[in-house]
Amino acid sequence: MLTQRTSQIHPLGVSIVICCHNSAKLLPSTLARLQRQCVDDGVKWELLVIDNASTDDTALVARHCWIQRPRVPLRVVLEPRLGLCYARERALAEARHEIVSFIDDDNWVIPHWVAKVSEIMSLNADIGAIGSVNRAIADIPLPAWFPRYCEYYASWASSESPRIPTMLNGAGMTIRKSAWEQLKRNGFKLQLTDRVGARLTSCGDLELGLAIKLAGWKIHVEPGLDLQHYMPESRLRWRYLRRLLRAIGESNVVLDSYFYVPEEPRPGLRNWLRLRLWWWQFLGESRRLIHRHSMKSLATFWFKEMEGDDDIADIEWRIGRLIGLLRLRSRYMGLRSEIVRASWRNRSSPFWDLNDASEG
Repeated sequence: MLTQRTSQIHPLGVSIVICCHNSAKLLPSTLARLQRQCVDDGVKWELLVIDNASTDDTALVARHCWIQRPRVPLRVVLEPRLGLCYARERALAEARHEIVSFIDDDNWVIPHWVAKVSEIMSLNADIGAIGSVNRAIADIPLPAWFPRYCEYYASWASSESPRIPTMLNGAGMTIRKSAWEQLKRNGFKLQLTDRVGARLTSCGDLELGLAIKLAGWKIHVEPGLDLQHYMPESRLRWRYLRRLLRAIGESNVVLDSYFYVPEEPRPGLRNWLRLRLWWWQFLGESRRLIHRHSMKSLATFWFKEMEGDDDIADIEWRIGRLIGLLRLRSRYMGLRSEIVRASWRNRSSPFWDLNDASEG
């Protein structure tokens, strides 16, 4: 639990951000929940819709749906460069308040969302970002395999108790704007593009949360911040999950740079190869793939859908990592060294330990 402070602190304002690409159909339900926010007059907030190269009526629908809430300003800002990372960066530059809270176009937040994020960030000046508990909902029953893979959808099966994650998902992520500005001043640059249109590139949100932590800020997942993450039927198909896992595996290679890498390598040829040569990493990943799965599983992978088969899912993720290593090649090791010595990194802040619980 966060430490509660009794001193009176002026509440920080909140910019609610929805990054949209062709979101005209999803926005009405999302904005309807935001219309119901219960916020004291002392908390200023705004709604910022980033129109990320949409070709539908996203901007028009946003303005039409928000006309009933005149006290809370709405701004629609065009970001012509297609890609979620560009939309997020534009939002952080455009936001007029210190607290920037990102919800997706398919996220339905609780009525005290704005008040809660303002309270937490106002009372805890050392927290750079907070995450939420996201529960999956859909018009059809969730597949039997969904609870095992729901974290890849930035959510949990609605019937199960949430597992508090160790990293922050973009859906429901709230960032202190000054933490982002500090990163930028010190030379930070996102390496991952995140979603680009219909492409399932991902993990830009995880990179941002990791960077904030390495810069010396605390991060926290707040159980009281609850949202419903709507899943259309098309995303609940096994074939979609396989594509998603491969894309996440590929992007995960970049996140290796944020995990522990000693500044002084251990002695020995094997350790030298591991830290200097990308193809050594590629061979190691290939060996783990073959060791973990039988030749029968690997052969079946190419020819059958095998819905719900955990071996098939794991193979997809590992193939994604191999593709990521091939695409980065020699830049892979250079990127790891760059993060170790980054000027934006707080030198007293240890590298991320996946065994640690989230801060707070």
